[in-house]
Amino acid sequence: MERGKSFKLLICTDGSAEAMRGMRYGAKLGKGIGAEITIFHVCKGGEDDAESRDRELVAVGAMEERFGSKSLGMSIPEIRYLEEARLGLIAHGWMAEDWSTEQGGNFDGDLFGDFQITHRGPGGEVIHLKLKQGRNAAGEILDEIENGGYNLVIIGASKRSGLSRIFLSSEVQKVVVHAQCSVLVARELEAGHGHLVGLDGSEEAYVMMHKDVMLASRCSCPVSLMSVARRPQDESKAVKIVEEGQRILKSFGLGAAEIKTAIGDPVEELIKYGRNYSVIVLNGKGQSGLKKRFFMGGTVFNVVIAAENSVMVVR
Repeated sequence: MERGKSFKLLICTDGSAEAMRGMRYGAKLGKGIGAEITIFHVCKGGEDDAESRDRELVAVGAMEERFGSKSLGMSIPEIRYLEEARLGLIAHGWMAEDWSTEQGGNFDGDLFGDFQITHRGPGGEVIHLKLKQGRNAAGEILDEIENGGYNLVIIGASKRSGLSRIFLSSEVQKVVVHAQCSVLVARELEAGHGHLVGLDGSEEAYVMMHKDVMLASRCSCPVSLMSVARRPQDESKAVKIVEEGQRILKSFGLGAAEIKTAIGDPVEELIKYGRNYSVIVLNGKGQSGLKKRFFMGGTVFNVVIAAENSVMVVR
């Protein structure tokens, strides 16, 4: 990311624990880089259980009290996720109750209308709470990414164990593959443990590395570089790859916390070493047309599916 250039961050929430962790991490990241943040939820219909309806009514009541019952119209399903996000942002000090608010979107009482509430802070901070109605969450997220010109989207994914990890939500998979911007798949996401950047020696990987280090440096997040040799005789090549990455960063006045190499399967080694970091960072640029088909079966996609912690695909 270029210093002084506007950065737009899209944080998707579905009310899950992983999504809320991603929201908190994204809000901290966004505050550190002065980003314009959108908290985004796609509503595919209401829930039937009494507890969910009660929670929905409480959240809607809180929103109506803040913005006027007439403005919200009918009770909007799952609006509570955005209200919970707002309260979470306030609780962690990333926004305040007295920020100015603006309403937008459809407030005519149509249950299937969309809406957005924008909060603006005294220092120019901007946080949007946005709800879209749609049958296909991935499609709505991808449309929002394209229309909104975002730099990074954060989307939650449940932590799984054993072979069940391969059943990553198909909607998350679609966003990872088709998004035009970088995607952070959030699992058990904890801030402060740094980024592990995987390098393969390609020019695109070094460009990705520079983007991530620029982003991480704005929120005081340490970065380590790693290259994996498939065979012992290729270890010297892996060492040269990370050393070249370190040299490139130094030429920009930046640096890596440490450099690492490993021998073995790249997917397995990146996942193993990546457990000690907040995020595993990999290159996803240039995945279009036929390349997307290889991407679906390649190292990057397999790490996204199988990792136990968060993975960021940088474009």
